[in-house]
Amino acid sequence: MKGQRNIIFGLIFALLVALFSISNVQNVEVNYIVGYFETPLVIVILSSVMLGALIVFFVGGLKLVKMRNYTKKLEKEIERLETALTKKEVALEIEQACSEEEKEASL
Repeated sequence: MKGQRNIIFGLIFALLVALFSISNVQNVEVNYIVGYFETPLVIVILSSVMLGALIVFFVGGLKLVKMRNYTKKLEKEIERLETALTKKEVALEIEQACSEEEKEASL
């Protein structure tokens, strides 16, 4: 449900950006470090939105990768601890069995 809501909000946002861009078709001068060029404002708006979306996508992807690696690390730690606990339980049972046999032998 949350994913569908995000898609709907994304589509609404894209529609609003498209409408805003279409209403701004005049040429503008874009200055950058070594020069400038003229282009329609709609191109500037759409390219800015696309660049922002790409930045959010890559930053979010990086965070997702870090979370997956952390999850795998924690899963390995859980598995190691479960194995250690199992070995400890087995050793405890053997120790108890040995002590019971010693008690029976002394009687």
